[in-house]
Amino acid sequence: MNKIIAIICGFVMIISCQSNLNVYKEVVNFESISSPKSDWEAIMFSSFDRHGGNDDGFAGTYSKLRLEDGNSVLAETTGAGYLSRIWFTHSEHKKDGLLELKGEHIKIYIDDKTTPVIDMPLEQIFEGTTPGFPLGLVGKGLGGWYCYVPIPFSNYCRVEVEGDGVKFYQVNFQKYKGDKTVESFTDRNDKKTNQLLEKLGKNLLGGVEEQDEFTNEISMNIPAQGKEFLEINKNMGQINQLSIEIAPDNLESLLKSQLKIYWDDKKQPAIDVPLNMFFAVPNEKNLYHSFYAGYREGKLFNKLPMPFFKKARIEIEAADKDLKLKVSCSIGKQTNETEHYLTTFYNEELPTKDQGNPYVWLHTNGEGHYVGTFLMTEAKTHGEEYLPVWLEGDEVFVCDGEMRIHGTGTEDYFNCGWYGVQGRLNKSGSFPLHGFPEYEMDSIGKASAYRWHLLDPIPFKDSINVTVEHGTNNTIEGNYRSVAFYYLKHKK
Repeated sequence: MNKIIAIICGFVMIISCQSNLNVYKEVVNFESISSPKSDWEAIMFSSFDRHGGNDDGFAGTYSKLRLEDGNSVLAETTGAGYLSRIWFTHSEHKKDGLLELKGEHIKIYIDDKTTPVIDMPLEQIFEGTTPGFPLGLVGKGLGGWYCYVPIPFSNYCRVEVEGDGVKFYQVNFQKYKGDKTVESFTDRNDKKTNQLLEKLGKNLLGGVEEQDEFTNEISMNIPAQGKEFLEINKNMGQINQLSIEIAPDNLESLLKSQLKIYWDDKKQPAIDVPLNMFFAVPNEKNLYHSFYAGYREGKLFNKLPMPFFKKARIEIEAADKDLKLKVSCSIGKQTNETEHYLTTFYNEELPTKDQGNPYVWLHTNGEGHYVGTFLMTEAKTHGEEYLPVWLEGDEVFVCDGEMRIHGTGTEDYFNCGWYGVQGRLNKSGSFPLHGFPEYEMDSIGKASAYRWHLLDPIPFKDSINVTVEHGTNNTIEGNYRSVAFYYLKHKK
């Protein structure tokens, strides 16, 4: 009898174990960005002006949900999931620091705990010196303070800060809708978890290369306005990195070329963009790189996972010059067996057409998840400081007919802040998951930026519509070019 009980208990423990979801194991890796997110939903709390103006934190009108025991509650949600992103910018125009500069604490409560699982000075979580909050996942620069350390919870999470000095903020959650139980955060000094987070942070900063099964490489000689292609035949394959090498004096012409990628037997390309947009490079004068894309060691590269089942066809159409280049694809084993293809949505308005209507980043139907944005803008600046006032525009994500995310300004979406202020967003800069590789201001200003949603992807089941204002209430006319990166499930 005791043996039977032991067997039953062991069986129950196995089932219980299998029904748990460990956020750190399932989402804290680079390949997870391509995995289906059908059991997830993304939401954000922010200080955006609920009346449609530009009071996104300046007066603090919308900078909290409520005051509770003297603290400002910034975000609160029920159900399971994880806290995926925290962003702040300096509270004042030309004074560095957050809140009222008194070392106020951030307090994070989860589940039924009456004491916070995180209780520490807010500014400290962005420094990279605290266990569990490593550089790469946290940091500050170009006016923004950002944290991507996941804090999982099984049924409740609340984020608050001491005092009433909040101004500009954003807090993102990934909400879990599946049938597993999320394993909650326990201790920020947990050794195994911190080792995993430290490794992720170091890899983000170091640009670690994945181990691939083989590299498919071809040299191309493409006449001006001509086409050439590379076709890869491999069942259940995945491109882990696409790179292009060309002589520096022809790089400008290559960036003006067109890139198309077809997956399997599809007649229409899933990717059809100006080549520079796919690699998140504004032009040959601004050659920066992020973790997922850019220009490094003489090569353009994009390492967003690109799964396919039968074959992949990569086509390049030259612009105004003959091109001699080398195209390389690092091919590895596909990480999932569902037909979610990397897809792009390219848009441009030269200039923005409609006063009062926002610029579209993405509009599509189907099931998938949004993973990245690259945006190029150009417009007249304002005043003697040459301010890019069009960056006041807020981004809005509407998923399945419901507004899930409403931002506080374009530069805030890209984890930066306070454009034109010395020591903040007044120059170009690049970080692993976000940055402004181009920021040049004169009477005409140019600003280009990128952001990758590694830990905060935005899922949709039926449709997604993503827009950004060009200036407050879309009042600024400018040239906009953008590409949205997302994974879309194939309809059989």
